[in-house]
Amino acid sequence: MSRIRFRQRQRLLAAAAGAAAALLLCAAAGTFYIRHIEKSYEKERSGYEQRIAEMDAERVPVYTLTRDIQAGEKIGEDDLVEVEVVKTTVPEHMPPKEDSIGRYAKINLARNTPISESMLYEGAPTPRDLRNQEFRLIELPSRLQAGEFVDVRVKFPTGEDFIVLSKKRAEDLASGTVWVQMDEREILTMSSAIVDAYLNDASIYAVTYVEPGLQQAAAVTYPANASVLDLIESDPNIVERAVTELERRMREKLERGLELLTPEDIQKYLNNKANMTTINPGTQDNALISNETANSAESQNSSVPEEEQSFTDSSTVETGE
Repeated sequence: MSRIRFRQRQRLLAAAAGAAAALLLCAAAGTFYIRHIEKSYEKERSGYEQRIAEMDAERVPVYTLTRDIQAGEKIGEDDLVEVEVVKTTVPEHMPPKEDSIGRYAKINLARNTPISESMLYEGAPTPRDLRNQEFRLIELPSRLQAGEFVDVRVKFPTGEDFIVLSKKRAEDLASGTVWVQMDEREILTMSSAIVDAYLNDASIYAVTYVEPGLQQAAAVTYPANASVLDLIESDPNIVERAVTELERRMREKLERGLELLTPEDIQKYLNNKANMTTINPGTQDNALISNETANSAESQNSSVPEEEQSFTDSSTVETGE
């Protein structure tokens, strides 16, 4: 009996020793594998750190914008600031600062945007006869903002429509008045169009460009009237009288629209104005005259006799009858 117990004890001890040996072998193998993984990780980490250090050492200067730039706006010296970035992240054709100053943005650019050649275009040199002109007789788009580009067109009662000024930048806006820059030829062409509009009951209006930085200027199609130019030469005051008459027509149109306003419309406008948090003075929005009121005004204008007819609307063709 004692022999059997002794043999069982030996077997248990042998099994325990074997299990312990296997456990030690597994622990040793596991330790070796873990150390191998740690060494591989450290090696890869060192490689990444070295690569990052090399990339940080390979930095190049680029120029970014200090403010938002609109499409077609000229870039000045104060609009650019130098920053250093990793060389591998910089695209090709990044112009130096001196090559960017004085050029124009093709698209709207946000602040801190790095400047590249594809974003800029060359502007024409400033001619000696370039002058600032202001107009109150041009029918402007309701959402026109300062800095946008427009074509100024003239539309005759016959339905003929011509481009008088091409791709002119609205330098500033204020209560229906727009400022643009024009050379001598454009001034004479515009003067001819004003007199034509005065004599033929035509309308002068503006349309905006969709992508001014990408779209080329439209070709001027308005043929300056020789008789009008002769009239201007013989009586320079004819232009001033024509401007005054066109402004008067626009004022009469505005007053007819205001007469159609009801007390409810005026109160609604005052309430909206009191609730406004921001006002953009560069827009031509008119919240006082609603679309329904404007449509009513247009209907009334169409029934007014020719001698009392107001300045024609840019969105409809006047028959002059």
